[in-house]
This record gives sequence, C-alpha cells and structure tokens, in this order.
Amino acid sequence: MAFTHSERKRRKEALDNVMSRCGLDGLILIGDTNVGGNIYGDFRYFVDNRIITGRQVALVFSGSPPVLLVSTEIQRQAAERRSSITDVRVSEDMIGDTVIIIKERGLSSGRFGVSFEVLSVAWYEYLKKELSGAEWIETHSEILKERFKHSKEEAELLKKCAHLADGAYKAAMDTIKPGVTEYEIASAIEAYTRARGAEQNFTLVSCGRFSRGDQNTLSLPYSPSMRKVEPGDSVVMEITPCLEGYWTQLVRVVNVGMPNPELEVFHRVARDAIKVSLPLLKPGNTVNQIVESIDRYVKDCGYIPGPPYGHICSVDLIDERVSRKNKDPFTANTAVIIHPTVFTPDAKRSFFWGETYLITDDGYVRLNSASDELFTL
Repeated sequence: MAFTHSERKRRKEALDNVMSRCGLDGLILIGDTNVGGNIYGDFRYFVDNRIITGRQVALVFSGSPPVLLVSTEIQRQAAERRSSITDVRVSEDMIGDTVIIIKERGLSSGRFGVSFEVLSVAWYEYLKKELSGAEWIETHSEILKERFKHSKEEAELLKKCAHLADGAYKAAMDTIKPGVTEYEIASAIEAYTRARGAEQNFTLVSCGRFSRGDQNTLSLPYSPSMRKVEPGDSVVMEITPCLEGYWTQLVRVVNVGMPNPELEVFHRVARDAIKVSLPLLKPGNTVNQIVESIDRYVKDCGYIPGPPYGHICSVDLIDERVSRKNKDPFTANTAVIIHPTVFTPDAKRSFFWGETYLITDDGYVRLNSASDELFTL
C-alpha cells in the first residue's frame, strides 16, 4: 500500500467532513482506468488501490464501514491486501449491488454524494427508480478541495516519482540515435521506470526537423510511432511516470547529430520564462499569476505564449490546469508541472519544455534534477 494508516485515517476524516458539510449519509465513488482529468481521483484518493481493468465502486457511509465493489476475484484479493477498505466484494452488477447495500444499511431515503460527470445516465436512472426516496448531490468539487490539502506523505511520494522521470530521461538519451524508432525511445523510458516501481506511464515522443519550411517538422509530443530518427532531427519527450497512483512529468528536447541554433533560441525563451516565474511559486499566490509572468516574458522576447502551460499533478495527472483562468491559490505539498509552449509569431512552429516543482511552506523546490541544457547527442 502507498500510504500509512494515519494518512488513510486523515483521508477518511476528510470525506467525513464533506459528508457533514453537505448533510450526506454516504458517498458513491466510481473509479475507472484512466489518465488525465481529476474526476476519477476521488476514488483512488480514498481507496488507495489501483484498478487494473474495468470499473470499481466504493460506498462510503457516515456511520458504518465502507464497501468496495470489484469486478473479479483477482481484483478482490489485490484490494484486500492493498486498499484502505476491508469489506471487498466481487460484483457482476455494481449498480444493482450498490442499491442492495444502501437498502441493507437502512438508507433508502438518504442523501448521497456523487459525481455527475462520472455517474452514467443509465446508472443514475436506475438509482432514481430503485431508491425513489433518496437524494443525489454533486460533491466532486467538495472532495477535490480536500484532495488539495496535500500531506507530507504525498510530497515524499512525488519526490520519488520525479526521480524516476529523471532516470528515464537519461535512459532515453542513451537510446536515441539515428535509426531508432519513437517506440524504441518510449520503450527505454518505460522499461526504466517500470523496473523501479512505476505502475504505469504516460509517454509521448515525437521526432523531426525543427527548421523553417521543412515538411518533416518537429511537432509537440504525441503518441510514439514507428518513425525512425534521422540525423539532424530533434526529439521531444513527455516523460510521465505514475508511482503508487501519483504522477510527475518531465518535458525535454534533444538534438540528434548536430546542434540546432534556431531551436536553441526557443529553448532559452521557454527555460527562462519558467525561471522568471518561479519566485511566484509559493502558497497564497494564484496559479494565473505564474501564467501572467510567463506571458510577459515570452511576449517581450518577440514570441507568442500559449497553452499548455502545465498542470497540478498528484493522484491524477491533471488535477487542475495551469491556465490564465485558474485563480486558485497554491498550497503546500502541491506538485505542479510548468511547461510553457512558445510559438513563432506566425504560430506555425512551437517549442515545449518543463519540469515538476513542489510547493513548500514558504516557496518551492524543483523535483526534477535533470539538466536545463538543450543537449545534442
């Protein structure tokens, strides 16, 4: 299991606070296999166990023990060993069994918190039919507030995850050469992290020429392909391991065979735009202040700033976007990947670069130790 009993107790108390604030008898947390937005993180945050396939449902009650519904005996055994819930049951009809359990607890007319972004229409219609006296309250935003109260245990796990990304970057550089495919680069990244405990990876790799008018142009990182690296190419990588459910990210570019002076200009702008914004990275300052600082610097250099700027990452890869509209304040023990995108004035070419930072009580620390240099291999 990823976290101590005291951390799991803290999380149960956090959900108890949500139920108390909202006047709820319980919460229905639905988990699924995914990478990305924060909607499935409510489940993983509380259950502290990975779903390897399909869907799971955690039923959390204000006055009685929780129940976890899983789809197979394999997942039941795994959850009993690793999750925060001891009552784990195999279910072939999760929404049907959800109703049965709620009725068994005498809560047919209770108030229950759900995420309507996750709860399917079919399931919602079934709940309304079978539990006509119950109320269904949207609670994802309330749970997300609790998730953003990060602990030191979470911070330590994020540090370890960032260390995996650093090692994966070195493994990729040891692999990159003319004739190697994007898939082989991705394989080196994921082999390194998997061998050291990563439960999964979100790996993007692209290669191509970063030069004006070249048809084989270098794009932003994308899903790897069988395209082979050629002399004079550059390779952009988004290296994103997940360790015990927690994500960090490192974005780097390397040249192959020869330096690229044009790319070096973009690199300096993106790298230095991050550096000038870092003094704002501390509790109390808002996310959009970082973006405004990056925007000013990039524009002063004669280029166009634009999204993606980055994202807050923890139990989901994108808990929140780093964006102009995000006015939420930073909080201690929060990890944030800052990777501004720099566009040419005609917006036809772009550059992507960044790493993960951890907010401390009075500032920040850089989680990734990877060099800021644009290497030529």
